[in-house]
Amino acid sequence: MAWEYRVIHIDVSSGSPPEPPSPEADSRRLDGALSPEFLEREFPQQYRGANARPRHPAEQLQFFLNALGRENWELVEAPQLGRLLMFVFKRPALDLPQLPPGGGERGSVS
Repeated sequence: MAWEYRVIHIDVSSGSPPEPPSPEADSRRLDGALSPEFLEREFPQQYRGANARPRHPAEQLQFFLNALGRENWELVEAPQLGRLLMFVFKRPALDLPQLPPGGGERGSVS
């Protein structure tokens, strides 16, 4: 069986946690190209409850992992490399060519 892999990393270095989403701050980062009102109206899930406390990192990770699970990704490993936590996922590859039994074409290697 052929597998398709996906690797995602999270920087786990210590530091202050990110601020909750703010349409005003995001509009400033975009040099005013999009107004805070537009951002809040067009991306309600991003800014919903922006004035409430931010979601706990474990809750955010659970949401993320469940979303990938719905796409048939299976978490197979989560090693830490320095300050990066790597999440390795796999799922059966549907569009990759299958090798015939025995490993594929035979021939000489130059």
